[in-house]
Amino acid sequence: MGTHVSISGPEAADRLEIRELVDAYAHCADRRDAKGQMSLFTKDTHFVVFMDARSEKPSVELNRREDLAPVFDELNKYEATLISWDKALLS
Repeated sequence: MGTHVSISGPEAADRLEIRELVDAYAHCADRRDAKGQMSLFTKDTHFVVFMDARSEKPSVELNRREDLAPVFDELNKYEATLISWDKALLS
C-alpha cells in the first residue's frame, strides 16, 4: 500500500467533511433525489460542465442552485455512481 503521512486534526476534519459531502452526493444521485443533490450546493453556486475534452470553454455554465435540476435529471440515465460502484467492490 501507499505511504501514510501525518495530517493535522483540522486537516483530518476537512477531509472527513469533504468525504461526507461526496457520499451524500452519491447517495442522492443513486436514489434519483435531485432536490437532495441540489441542497448540497450553495444558492449562488458556480457549476460548469465540460462535454468537449478538446475545448477549454465549458459546455454548460450555471450560477444558481435552481438551475441544477436539468443537470441532475440527465444523470438519471446512469444506473449508479462511481462511488457506489467503488463501495460495491469493497463489499
